[in-house]
Amino acid sequence: MKYETIFIMARVAVHADHTNLGDIVHEIETQSKLTLSDMANVNILETEILVSKVRNIKNINHGTQPKL
Repeated sequence: MKYETIFIMARVAVHADHTNLGDIVHEIETQSKLTLSDMANVNILETEILVSKVRNIKNINHGTQPKL
C-alpha cells in the first residue's frame, strides 16, 4: 500500500459567542473534530484542521455592494 499526504481544505461558517477572532480560531483548532472514514482501498491514518483564510463578515455577500 502506498502512503501519501493529501491536503483537504474545509470551509466552515460559524456563529460564535467570542468577540475576538483569535479566540474563535483557537477554539476551532483545539476542540473541533474532523472525521474521515476508511474506505475499501484507503485507510485514513491522521487528520488535522488547517486554517488558511478568515473572511471578514463584510464580504459575506461575495463582493456585491448593497444598493443605496
